[in-house]
Parts: sequence; C-alpha cells; structure tokens
Amino acid sequence: MQDTHLSSEPRVDDVIPAKAHWAKEMEAGELLRLEDLEGQQAIDLICYAKDDLREKFWAAHTAKLNGTIYVSTGHVLYSDMANPMMTILADSVGVNDVICGSCSAALDEVRYGPEKAVPGCMDNFEAAIEPWGLTRADIPMCFNIFLDYPVREGGRVAMDREAPSKPGDEMVLRAEMDLLVAISNCPQENNPCTGFNPSPIRATIFPAGVPMPLVAGSNQGEPE
Repeated sequence: MQDTHLSSEPRVDDVIPAKAHWAKEMEAGELLRLEDLEGQQAIDLICYAKDDLREKFWAAHTAKLNGTIYVSTGHVLYSDMANPMMTILADSVGVNDVICGSCSAALDEVRYGPEKAVPGCMDNFEAAIEPWGLTRADIPMCFNIFLDYPVREGGRVAMDREAPSKPGDEMVLRAEMDLLVAISNCPQENNPCTGFNPSPIRATIFPAGVPMPLVAGSNQGEPE
C-alpha cells in the first residue's frame, strides 16, 4: 500500500553564510522559506525554468502583471515568457523591490570608489549558476527581498533607507513550475541594505502539499 503521508520535514535546510550564494533545484508545488536570522539583511533571488534554463525571472513582467512595484504576499513572480514561476505565500516584512537590481563590484566602484568596491550579488549569482552551465550574461534583474527602495516624488528612488527586516522575519514562496533558484545573501557593506554588516540567512525547501512552514507573524493571503 502506498504511503500517502506528507512529511513536514524539509528536504533542504541550509544556513547561507554572510556574503555567500546558494542554488537549488525545486519541483512545482514545493515551498521555499527564507529567514533573516539576525535582522537587517537583504536577500537577492533569481530563478530559471528547470526544463529550459533560457526562461528566467523577469522583474518588469512581474511588476506589470501584478500591477505594482511593491511585490509581497499573494503576488506572483513571472518569467520573461510571462509564465508564473513562484507565488509569495507569506511575507512578514512586506517590503521588497523589483526595480533596482543587484549590486556588483563594478557598480560599487562607480558608486563608492575603487577602494570600497567589493564583490556583490551579481558576482555571487555568477558563481551560483555556473554548475548549470549558465554565465553572467544569463543573470536577470533580481527580486530584492527585504529591500526598502521606495520611489519618491518625481521618480527619485530612495537608496539610503535602513534595512526593514528583524531577526526571524521570513518569506515563503511556492514554486509554480520546476525551477532552478539562486540566492545571493547580499554582501553589500557600503549602504544600509545589510545594516552595513552582512549576516547569515536560512533557506529551507519543503515538499509540495505540506502546511505553511511559518515561525514569525507573516502576512498571509491576498495582496494589499
């Protein structure tokens, strides 16, 4: 007789060190839970269709199809082919970004000068996806989780905001197709998106069909 019991134990439970990268394959229906362990830590996420890695997360389609640049609970991350890739099931912070992309050593050099430039999220993503035969040219603009870069009057983007997340804050996303998901635990030290002190996060993957794996008071349900 087939065992139909769904284990609530994660199949992946990793602490991603400060400044590090991570990449895993996910099956449709599986849940990815991301937790900020120490607080004030931005997390960059990109993903690809596992069956055709040319199809990738697309920030512009995500904003257009959700009707907002402030993506949170209930919203969907879309691909460059306008296919649903991931749905945000819970978000205890509710502050994320789809317009400013990833930091990099090259960008830091322009923004802060050569003496302060360090490897950034673009550089992390390049290393994370290399085992799948992907290169820097394959990296799309990312989904910035727990990043507070609001658009001000006149279109000005505020990039000096303190990181909004606290220890234990979390986001849970459901894979809507088989995916390759890559994370950069943002290594930025030159602005407040990491509290000027990058710190570790936890990434956990749960099997499809398990109850929502929450520990914090995450907002659940429909987008506001």
